[in-house]
Amino acid sequence: MSLQAILAKIENDAKAQVDEILQSALDEQKEAIHVVKSRIKERHNRDAERIRNKVEANARQLKSHSRREMEKALLSHRRQIVDLVISDSVKNIASSPDYLDLMSVLLRECDLDGKVEVVICTRDAERITQAFLKKLSTDKRQFVLAEDKHTDHGGILMRSGDISLNATLSMISELNHDAMVMELSRLLPLEGQVE
Repeated sequence: MSLQAILAKIENDAKAQVDEILQSALDEQKEAIHVVKSRIKERHNRDAERIRNKVEANARQLKSHSRREMEKALLSHRRQIVDLVISDSVKNIASSPDYLDLMSVLLRECDLDGKVEVVICTRDAERITQAFLKKLSTDKRQFVLAEDKHTDHGGILMRSGDISLNATLSMISELNHDAMVMELSRLLPLEGQVE
């Protein structure tokens, strides 16, 4: 074999080896790219799933929060309606034909003894008089009309010495406010109900 043939064979073998190495490198590169792409795709899918779950959780939380806020607003509105009804009722009771009967009951229930001053509001000056109080006085208790007046819509204050009993209509409604709110709330339609 000639030197030229040996060189040609070496060159051809080297070329074949280079081609083989190059092909192997290209295959490895393809495999590496495929692995990287697969990892990226998996990571993208995991990230997308995590983001989707987070968005869904946030949407559920926002919906729940919105619902709670709407329920609070509804309850607040209902409470305002009930408070307004109670306030209007206090004013209506003060102008009721049975008002003096109610005041008589309050005075009879008084547990103070001796001289008891009765403080009335200005609008009751014509209705609750000393003559009216005298009819309700007993041997143990003498009601007298106080000179000062209270500023409530109606009802009375009773004083004997250092003891004072507040039986104004506002105080009576305030003491019974929560029970009345519960009772009146039952009469209001709930969300979505038709009367």
